[in-house]
Amino acid sequence: MIDYKQMCIQQGYVPSTCTMEGQMCWLLVNSHGDPCKGCNANRNICKGRTYVNVDEEYNRLHHTLSWTNKIEFAQIEENEKRKEKIIEQRKAKHMDGFTRTILEVKWELCGNRDSFIEIIVKDVVDEKAYITKCKDIYEMLHIVRICCSKYNVEQIHIEENGLGASIYDSLVNQIEHIDIVPLRYVKMNL
Repeated sequence: MIDYKQMCIQQGYVPSTCTMEGQMCWLLVNSHGDPCKGCNANRNICKGRTYVNVDEEYNRLHHTLSWTNKIEFAQIEENEKRKEKIIEQRKAKHMDGFTRTILEVKWELCGNRDSFIEIIVKDVVDEKAYITKCKDIYEMLHIVRICCSKYNVEQIHIEENGLGASIYDSLVNQIEHIDIVPLRYVKMNL
């Protein structure tokens, strides 16, 4: 008769103090590879290997990660609230008298003699800028009129150098009730 328990002890599957029945021990070796994994005996008596319940370990780890995520989420939320408060303060200052929406018209040369006109609407309150380009003064006038009504433009800045003088003259003659500021661009000397 084969002593299954003695065989499991000799092969190192269980300690010599194991209390499990021999045949059961051998069946667990063949099915699990480790009889201690399937045993519910008191480990203080049998001195077998202890196993952490995988589900309990997962729950503990998940709880720790959830707690960490809650802290990080709270920090992110606090940062967002601070950012919103700063934006609200900036908006309040602009609403109290600073210019809120500026339309800027610039012209640029591209290629040999081709030029284009760039129109930028800067909405300072909502912290957005809108940009488009066009080829001639007539198209620019049409776009500027639309932008002035759509975005409630309060001030128009124009680059006065070169073609900008013609752009300024056409805007002054066509656009009313909006402050048009000609700007002469010069190189910065630092």
